[in-house]
Amino acid sequence: MKRTIFLCVIGVCLSASVAFAVDFFVFRYRLFRHNHPFGSVTVQVYYAIQEKNGRTEYVYKSAEQQACASSLFAHSGFPPCWYARRHIEKAVPI
Repeated sequence: MKRTIFLCVIGVCLSASVAFAVDFFVFRYRLFRHNHPFGSVTVQVYYAIQEKNGRTEYVYKSAEQQACASSLFAHSGFPPCWYARRHIEKAVPI
């Protein structure tokens, strides 16, 4: 039983490593071929201000564009676009 679990864990780790390596090389290939592997997402930014009475005041800024990587994993410091599209609000706690 332990051997089966160990082999499953090794298989999952190898699969994740291969998926990241393939995604990395496809991203770099698109970057060097000038195929623009980046996208952009409109993000609503707001400040969450804690008040002394325990309440939170929200102050909204105007929407801004956030760059994202068109890939499965994050690359070059940008989140993947599929993740950024699902998180379109950004809270800044103060």
